[in-house]
Amino acid sequence: MEIINPDKKIAVFDYDESSRTEELAFLTQGLDHLFALPEVQNVENVPDASGARALSTVHLSDRLNLVNFLQLKTMPIGHWLFNSISQAASQFQLGKTRNIRQFKFHRTWANRIEQGCNTIAHRHAQKDWAAPHVVAILYVECAPGSADLVFVDDDSNVMRAEHISHYNAKLCTKIASKAARLVVHDATYLHGTTEHALDQTRSCIIFEVGFPPLT
Repeated sequence: MEIINPDKKIAVFDYDESSRTEELAFLTQGLDHLFALPEVQNVENVPDASGARALSTVHLSDRLNLVNFLQLKTMPIGHWLFNSISQAASQFQLGKTRNIRQFKFHRTWANRIEQGCNTIAHRHAQKDWAAPHVVAILYVECAPGSADLVFVDDDSNVMRAEHISHYNAKLCTKIASKAARLVVHDATYLHGTTEHALDQTRSCIIFEVGFPPLT
């Protein structure tokens, strides 16, 4: 199933292939390995994380490409992910000025949050930045009832803002997180999460994507 909201530049895709369980188990195993590394365990929560413990590989993104590490180019879910990103970019009208079939991953990393943690509102790019153009979030380990992803209609250029609870609900678009769901959004869109209430951890992979100009 695919839900597209081109006006808000948010696209949601659900991966429904029969191989989903095995592929998610493979990805979860890879993330478990990464999150157990001392260079991840020994780092404090990233500034975007609030409340309980959060783990992230974002500080390793300059030398750790998760597309390669998790072998996504060889997996059906990886091909689905790449095609979905291009489809979202088309819906966002990026194809008018950009080659949406030849994109580049600027940074890739994984996040894992525990019970009681939330992510404050933040954005990945400002309006005058050349890249990234979109952000793609793939939920890997995500039980029903996990923290929701929330987008906030906000015209400022602030990179890190308030907790989601501080914003008027009329300004917010809430998307449920679930395993094998991909959310693609404009990199300038302010977003965060609700508080994660489950004792099971919630893990996702984040891809910052840029597209070259049309030649």
